[in-house]
Amino acid sequence: MAVQLINIGNVANDGTGDDLREAMIKINTNFEELDLRDDEQTSASNLGDTGEGLFLRRNVYDLEFKKISAGANVTLTADDNKIVIAADSGVSDLTITADTGSVVLDDSAALTISGGADISTAIVDGVLTVAYTGVTDLVSDTTPQLSADLDAQANNLLNVGTITTTGINGPVTGNVTGNVTGDLTGNVTGLVHGIDIRTLLSAANGADFGTVNPTITNIIEYITFNTDVEWGTFILPNGASFDLGTFAV
Repeated sequence: MAVQLINIGNVANDGTGDDLREAMIKINTNFEELDLRDDEQTSASNLGDTGEGLFLRRNVYDLEFKKISAGANVTLTADDNKIVIAADSGVSDLTITADTGSVVLDDSAALTISGGADISTAIVDGVLTVAYTGVTDLVSDTTPQLSADLDAQANNLLNVGTITTTGINGPVTGNVTGNVTGDLTGNVTGLVHGIDIRTLLSAANGADFGTVNPTITNIIEYITFNTDVEWGTFILPNGASFDLGTFAV
């Protein structure tokens, strides 16, 4: 029911207004109306399924709301009708520079990251992955090449076929099995085709073939082997012939 107003007339005591009884009846009726009204039903609510609500709670007759506070790089301005939330002036664009070329990203620009030779790119769940898809081992590379010296770190080179070189400088230690085409400069220690090439040093530097060990079968051969004989000189050699027996292998 609406609140009833008391008719007070046009001027005092002109007889056009409500009499005293009628006025008191309206007053009592209005109090009853106000008493019957349930003010606990007065409340507020936040609408929508997402976002942060502004209404906090009802405290008796006071509806309490949260304040809007400006965060980093945010400015709040308000007037009688509205609150304006604005971002402070910060980085308005981003320049990305590569080895060759660059691009400026503003509010609407897009950057494409694509792979080159043997490079793939992928974005999964917001994560950018750049992967190398080329050959990662010598077994898979059909034409491997070195851009610097190869350090074997004291490991062996096994199953070597033909080694073709314009020159190997430095010592080579170990067994060399297979063909070596080119110049070897430095020391070679080990067996080459089963032969310790160090034993050939004396033959390469002079005519010392080592000790002759003949097979002696009688006393005459023993005396002959242990007796020094003057062979003369190479300019005027002695014409005698001498049997040194059989070389023992």
